[in-house]
Amino acid sequence: MKYIEVSKKIKTKATQKDVQDRFLQRLEKAFKVENVKKSKTGFSLVAKSGGCKSLIRHAAMNIDATVKKDKDTVRILISGHSKMACSLLVSYTTLFFLVLVVGLLPGSIETSGEDSGALDTLVLLIFGIFIFYDINKKISEPEAYLEAVLNSLDVEYG
Repeated sequence: MKYIEVSKKIKTKATQKDVQDRFLQRLEKAFKVENVKKSKTGFSLVAKSGGCKSLIRHAAMNIDATVKKDKDTVRILISGHSKMACSLLVSYTTLFFLVLVVGLLPGSIETSGEDSGALDTLVLLIFGIFIFYDINKKISEPEAYLEAVLNSLDVEYG
């Protein structure tokens, strides 16, 4: 699980509701939005990242967004967290067990115990490092997407 906190200050004459609605539209393009609860000053959002039509989602996120309007300035404050999506967990678990099953085939990685050598350990270690690196990268994606959405709002209204 990774904590997300992003904010942006935009100088604009647009109303708070206009900016909030446009921000929500941009989020719906960037993420697969599952649930939105609107309030007077913002909204709460449950969404998943990953390709729009992809089977495997990368990260599930829960965020609270607050949109505050002063004279000619709108502040957007986002906080929440992202965690690994269940589909990603299932795919990596399946991949890991597939590597173990391939190890049972003759002439491949030996995972039977006594004959297992350093090369087999190295293969499993590299595979494990790849999984941890990729999961960390994928749960960091939502924060980068949120920053890109806020920058595009700044370009549109600023």
